[in-house]
Amino acid sequence: MTRQGPANVRVYGVLLRDGRVLIADEQVGGRDVLKLPGGAVEAGETPEQALCREFMEEGRLEVEPTRLLHVPGTLYSHWIHGLYTPIYYAVDGAGEPATPPDEPLVLRFMEPGEAVASGRMAAPEIVAIDRALAAQRRPRAGRGEGRPSL
Repeated sequence: MTRQGPANVRVYGVLLRDGRVLIADEQVGGRDVLKLPGGAVEAGETPEQALCREFMEEGRLEVEPTRLLHVPGTLYSHWIHGLYTPIYYAVDGAGEPATPPDEPLVLRFMEPGEAVASGRMAAPEIVAIDRALAAQRRPRAGRGEGRPSL
């Protein structure tokens, strides 16, 4: 019996600045959606490597995953009518997003409440944003706290 990994592993990052979150405004499965930057984990990549690559491809931003936020398991997406396995991280990064012309999305910082209230976000992404905001409010107790075990 061959063991198979999760279906369609996707990785997303929550980048917070000044109380706002970086959001990708794009089309997924023919729908206008708001989502977190990220995408597919390719063969030979760790989720963290894929996340850094996706931020660079989508917005020319160098990021560092700092905290694993949410791993809801394999889910059914009504947007793509298929299974996917999302993984969400908090990320740190400097600079302003600059979306290349070949990327069919717009990156912008939004108030989290505005993004959530739009009705255009998937539930797991809302959980990830909430967890990132809660972690940001908690003081760090010691060195290295909040870092994922990579």
